[in-house]
Amino acid sequence: MRRSRGSTAPRILDPILGLVERVDRRLRRIHPLGEDSVLALERHRHRGAPVRLGDGTVVHPGDLAPIIHFDNRRMRQLASTTWPTEAWRAARRDLRKLAAAQLALPPDERPVAYHGTTVLAALTQRAGFEVRERRRTPWVRLQDWYLRSLLARWAPAGRDRLTRGHGPLQTRVAWLSAGQLVRRYGASPPRPE
Repeated sequence: MRRSRGSTAPRILDPILGLVERVDRRLRRIHPLGEDSVLALERHRHRGAPVRLGDGTVVHPGDLAPIIHFDNRRMRQLASTTWPTEAWRAARRDLRKLAAAQLALPPDERPVAYHGTTVLAALTQRAGFEVRERRRTPWVRLQDWYLRSLLARWAPAGRDRLTRGHGPLQTRVAWLSAGQLVRRYGASPPRPE
């Protein structure tokens, strides 16, 4: 018997969650990387304690460290065709675009790292991010619930998606240093579509 790995919002709240998501994206000025992108960026300066990444990069308070978001509508469009293959390809294209944009910026305007909060830790690790656990505070548990609810709302399998995978669907923080982004996604030119 399959079990859900965490609570979600009741289906009746789907329209409200959709509204909250749209308002949140506007208020935080989250913009897609391109017209067909599955990734979007939010300009952000790091707050909190310094973060040391595996490649030696240290993200200090005040450093530019944009937040990467999924564009759920675009992911849903891709999911209706060849999910997850095409979505994975689109995300890699987006990361190559991001690496090119990173290199095009003057050095003093370049972000130090990129990060995000995810319940899809395995996918994020596969893309090269360092995934870290979070202390389970009430705020973090609320984010767990919200992101699981979004996953149930946007995934092609709906709520059944919550029964797949390994381990609990809890939020984790994913970090990718700018240097690692360029090493991993900036070395080769983008492939033709």
